[in-house]
Amino acid sequence: MKLFKQIASGIDKFIHAGNLKYDLNSILSSANPDVSLEERIIWIQKLMYWIRSTEKIPLQFDSSIGQIHTARVSFILQLLDRNVEWKIAVSKTFRSVIQETNSLQLFCDTGLPKEVGFLQEATDRFLNKIIPTPPDDKELSELFLKIFPRTEDAIWVKNLSKETIVKIVELFEYQTKNENLWEKINFEITEAICIIVSQIQAIGLSDGVRKRTNLKSIKESPFLLLNESIDEFLKYHTDQKTETIINSILKCNQNIKLCRYAIQEVFQHLEDYGISVTLVYQLEKLTFHLDRLEVLLIFLYSRESIYNSNIIQNFISKLIKESLAKKSLKALIQTNLNQLSRKIAERAGKTGEHYITSNKKEYFYMFKCAAGGGIVTAFTTFIKFFIVTTKLPHFFEGFFASINYAASFVFIQLCGFTLATKQPSMTAAALAGKLHDIKESSSLNNFIDEITKLTRSQFSAILGNIILVVPISLLIDFLYKKVTGHSAITPEKAYSTIHSFSIFGPSLFYAIFTGFLLWLSSLAAGWIENWAVYRRLPEAIAKNKRLIFLLGTEKSEKLSKFFANNISGFGGNISLGFMLGMTPQFGNFFGILLDIRHVTLASGSFAFALSALDFTNVNKYEFINACLGIVMIGILNVSVSFYLALSVAIRARKVQSVERKQIRVAIFKRLISSPLEFLYPFSKK
Repeated sequence: MKLFKQIASGIDKFIHAGNLKYDLNSILSSANPDVSLEERIIWIQKLMYWIRSTEKIPLQFDSSIGQIHTARVSFILQLLDRNVEWKIAVSKTFRSVIQETNSLQLFCDTGLPKEVGFLQEATDRFLNKIIPTPPDDKELSELFLKIFPRTEDAIWVKNLSKETIVKIVELFEYQTKNENLWEKINFEITEAICIIVSQIQAIGLSDGVRKRTNLKSIKESPFLLLNESIDEFLKYHTDQKTETIINSILKCNQNIKLCRYAIQEVFQHLEDYGISVTLVYQLEKLTFHLDRLEVLLIFLYSRESIYNSNIIQNFISKLIKESLAKKSLKALIQTNLNQLSRKIAERAGKTGEHYITSNKKEYFYMFKCAAGGGIVTAFTTFIKFFIVTTKLPHFFEGFFASINYAASFVFIQLCGFTLATKQPSMTAAALAGKLHDIKESSSLNNFIDEITKLTRSQFSAILGNIILVVPISLLIDFLYKKVTGHSAITPEKAYSTIHSFSIFGPSLFYAIFTGFLLWLSSLAAGWIENWAVYRRLPEAIAKNKRLIFLLGTEKSEKLSKFFANNISGFGGNISLGFMLGMTPQFGNFFGILLDIRHVTLASGSFAFALSALDFTNVNKYEFINACLGIVMIGILNVSVSFYLALSVAIRARKVQSVERKQIRVAIFKRLISSPLEFLYPFSKK
C-alpha cells in the first residue's frame, strides 16, 4: 500500500511538474550569485515559472497577447527598486550566468538550420525526439531553451515596452563597478558574425545557387562581396573609426540586399524550371542567416539605437519561435514541401485549364472527347473481366489489371479523349489560381463563373463517358456471344457485380477511396513533370547526339516537345492505372476488404453484367439500387478528388484568408437563381 502511494505521488508530481507554484518574494530573496551554475539556472527557471503562471489572471488582462506576463515583469522590476539588497543579488546572479556561459552558439546557431540538407536536418530532429542531446549548462543557448520553452513566451516577450527593456538592461548593469558586461558579448557577436557570413558565402557560391543566377563572374557574386564588406566592418569596428564604420556598414547593408535579390532570382528560376527540395532548404537557410546577420550587425554597431526601437523584443521573440520550430520535424517538412506542393499544383493546374469549357462549342467538344473515352473504357472493362477469368495469382492479376488500366488511360490521352473523373483533381489547381482578391465582388463573381463552367464541364464529360461506355460494352458482349456462345462473364459473376454497386453496400466508401487515388494521381502527374523539368529532360532529349544521329535534329526536337507536353499525363495515367489495379490485391495481402469504384469502369461493368443476365433476370430492386449507387460513385469520385486538389492548391498558394463562407453563399445564390447554368452553357442575354 505504501509503495502504491509513492508511485501515485510520483506520477502526480510528474504530471504537474510544469505547474509548480512559487512565491515571488521567496524567489527574489533566494538569489545568490555564489551558488553553483546549475542552482542559478534553476533559480532563473523558477522566476520564469512565476512570470508565465496562468493562475488567477484578472479579467482586464488579455492573456492572448501576454498582458499579464508583461505586467508581472514590470512588477518584478518595481519590487527590486524598492529592495536594494534583492536588486544587487539578482543583478549579480544574472551577470554571473552570462559571464560563465558561452553565447556564441546562441547567436550563430540557435534557431538556425545547421545541417547541409533536408534529409540530414529531418533525421537529426527525428533522433532528437527519441534521444534528446544531453544539455550543456555552459552554453547560453541551452539555457535559452530552458527559460523560454513555450511558443506563448514569444508573444509576451514581443509585447514588452521599450521602457521595460531599458529597465532590464539597467538591472543587468546595476553596480557593475569596473566590470565591462558587454565586452564578452560583443566579442562573441563578432565571432558569430564571422561564422554566419562564412556559411552564407559557402551556400551562395554553391553550384545549385550560382548556376541559377545571372553572374558573369564569381567576383561579382554578392555573397563574396558581403564577406569582404563584413571583414572591413569588423576591422574598423575594433579600431573605433566612426566615419569609416558608417561607410562599411552601408556596404554591408547594400550587399545583404543584393544577396536577397539573388535568392529571389534563384526562386524565380525554380518557379520556371522545377523545384528541388534540397535547394529550397538551402535558400531558406540563406534567408534565415541573412536575417540573423542584420540583427547582429545592429547590436554591434549601434547599441543606443536599440533601446529606442523594438529590436531586442523582436529578436528574442523570433529567437524563441525559431528555436522551437527548429526542434519540430513537422515545421521543417511544411516549410520545404510548401514550394514543392505549389509547383506540383501549378503543373497540374496548367494541365487542368483545358478541361474547363467556356461556351457551347467547347462544351460539345468536351462531350465528344468524353464519348471517345467511354468507347476505350468499354474495351478496358472487357479486358479486366478476361484477366479475372484467368484465375491468376493475386499479384499477377493485380499487375496485369494495372497494365490494362494504365495502357487504356495513356491511349485515351494520346487520342485526345477524356476520362471524366480525372478532371477534377487537375481543374481544382487551375481554379485555385483565380482565388485572388476574392473580397471584391467582381473577383468573386468571376470565381463563381469558373465554378459553374467547371461543374457543367464535369457533367458533360461524365455524360459522354457513360452514354458511350454502356452501349459499346453491350455491343462487345453481343459480339463475344456470337463468337463463343456465352457472355464475357458468368451469371454468378454478373449477379455479384450488380450487387457490388448497391447504394447500400460498401461502394460509397470505395468511391471515396477512389477519389483519393484520383487526387494522388494528379499529384504524381505534377511531381513527375516538375522532376522532368528540373532535370531538364526535354532539353536533354532535343540535344542527345544518339537521337540526333538516328532521327535527325528536327525529329529529336519534336520528340522533346512531345515528351514535355505529355510527361505529366503519362505520369498521372500510369500511376492511376497501377493504383486502381493493385489496390484490391494490396487489400487481399493484408486481409482487408479494399476495392475501387470508378464511375466509368463501373458503368461498363454494369452493362456487361446486364448483358450476361439477358436483362430479364435482374431484380428491379437491385437494378435501381445499382443505378443509384453508380450515380453516387460518380458524384463521390468527382467531389472527393476535387476537394482534396483544391485544398492543396489553396495551401500551396497560401490563400488561407479566403472568405469561404462568402464563396459558399455566392455559389448557393447562383444555384438558386440559375440552376441549369451548372449543367449547360446557356447564352447570356
